[in-house]
Amino acid sequence: MTRNKRIPQDDLYLFKSCVTGSLYPGIEISIRYVLDRLGITYVDDPRHSSCSGFGYHTGIVPLRTNLALNARNFSLAAESPCNNIVCTCPTSYGNLRECQALIEHDGALKEQTDAVLASTGRKYVPPVSISHISEIILSRIGEIAAKAILPTAGIRAVTHHGCHYSKIFYEDVSAGDFERPEVLDNIASGLGCEIVEYSERSLCCGMGFHHTVLDREYPRAVLKRKIGSILEASPDVIITQCPGCTFNLDYYQESVAGSRIPVLYFSELIALALGARPADIGLDMHAVPVEPLLAKMGVEP
Repeated sequence: MTRNKRIPQDDLYLFKSCVTGSLYPGIEISIRYVLDRLGITYVDDPRHSSCSGFGYHTGIVPLRTNLALNARNFSLAAESPCNNIVCTCPTSYGNLRECQALIEHDGALKEQTDAVLASTGRKYVPPVSISHISEIILSRIGEIAAKAILPTAGIRAVTHHGCHYSKIFYEDVSAGDFERPEVLDNIASGLGCEIVEYSERSLCCGMGFHHTVLDREYPRAVLKRKIGSILEASPDVIITQCPGCTFNLDYYQESVAGSRIPVLYFSELIALALGARPADIGLDMHAVPVEPLLAKMGVEP
């Protein structure tokens, strides 16, 4: 459950994800579509870099490099009139918050980071806020449901929350708690979906970062266990919060489990409900065909 966490309602600094941009650019398109329909002001700044979270968690990017790089990102956000940092990726969310905490609570790391920034003509500016985009959407779900023009009633959905959202800064989960986050559940049910329970809802998708690079068999075994549990629930769609999880559940699902359950990042489902055309939000880039879900929603492919 959230504890004194401020969820911004406007002036968002959209923090892009390297995984999203590389594999599912339609996710960011769908987010902008939803924000535009809600009239929320945001900035899509081409200057900011990746958070380097993937490299950091696989042990490739050193901590000090990670801190300096994201201190620069914080500086860029501070220059913008839209300075509430909003991440599409839970790894970015967790990494940015970790960087802020380390810079502000470790004097030696702060001094080193300041020196690097000074060499580029910049200085550290604490971010106004760091949120995940699902938190903003959850806070506006009533308004979204009122604007929806396509029904999701009768859609059986399972949800999968990103580990780096719910299990690092675990006291700040915006709905539910770290053992049972319900951000996606409340978004989907707010649209009219039926949330279906499954036994392994808290299990990782198998991405595993370091394990993915060094030991492909272990992550695949975790994914197979996850998909097996989902199959027992017979959902129409798997709703995700993380582009990396989306990739794992979408691209490897058929090879590890022989199944083809559509996988949608939550903003893609919302964009469809608000009237977006599937091709305009990149649904053709998904590995598992989404046409069965579209047919159930009455959406033309």
